[in-house]
Amino acid sequence: MPEYQLKFTEEDESRQRILNELLMFINIMDNRPLAVTTLTKEQSENWDKEGDIDYQDAYGRQIIEQFNDDITETLIICDFNALPVALAALDNKKSWQAIGIDKRLRVEIASVLKIEYIEFDPQISKK
Repeated sequence: MPEYQLKFTEEDESRQRILNELLMFINIMDNRPLAVTTLTKEQSENWDKEGDIDYQDAYGRQIIEQFNDDITETLIICDFNALPVALAALDNKKSWQAIGIDKRLRVEIASVLKIEYIEFDPQISKK
C-alpha cells in the first residue's frame, strides 16, 4: 500500500495560524473578570462590511468604553446570532488589546469559549 502524506494548502496553513493566534489570546483571557456583550442586529450586519467605515473598530471602541469599569478585564463581543466576533483583554498597562474573529472560525471559537446558550448552525460560519 502506498504511503500518503497530508498536504496542507496555504489556506489551511493560514487558517491554522489564525486559529492558533486566537487560542493564545483566549489563554491570556483565562481566569480573568469577563463580560460578554451582544451586537444589535444592525451592528451585526455592518460588522464584516468593508468600505470607508471600519465598523469593527468603531463599534469595538464604543463597546470597550462601556467596560472601562476597573472590574472587567476581558470581553467577548458576540453578533446577533450569539457567535463571537471579537475578543478583548486589558494588558499590563491597562490598555485594551483586541482581536477579531474571522467569520469562518466563529463557531469553532464559540465552542472553545464554551458558549453553550445557543445551538450553533454550522451554515452561519460559511456565509
